[in-house]
Amino acid sequence: PLYSSAASDVYKRQPVRGGGSCWVQLPDHMPVEALAQRAAAHGVLIEPGDVFFARPGTPGSFMRMGYQSIPANDIGQGVKALADAIREEQSEK
Repeated sequence: PLYSSAASDVYKRQPVRGGGSCWVQLPDHMPVEALAQRAAAHGVLIEPGDVFFARPGTPGSFMRMGYQSIPANDIGQGVKALADAIREEQSEK
């Protein structure tokens, strides 16, 4: 479900081997803080990635998407909701 085709047009993701989260690269122009608020309104919580970089001025187009505590049957719905939030954010630009 993390690799759902519902979101393949709006973000890049890397295959995950273990762990409870994955890194997602958004389009360069995407304001991740604004997306986090919009995604929360869709019922999806994401973590803007800039807080995980040691150097200031790092790219702001990354987010961390956690899934460890989410039932597997709900992940696909969350990915679709996140993709919808991304599309909404893009349409306002």
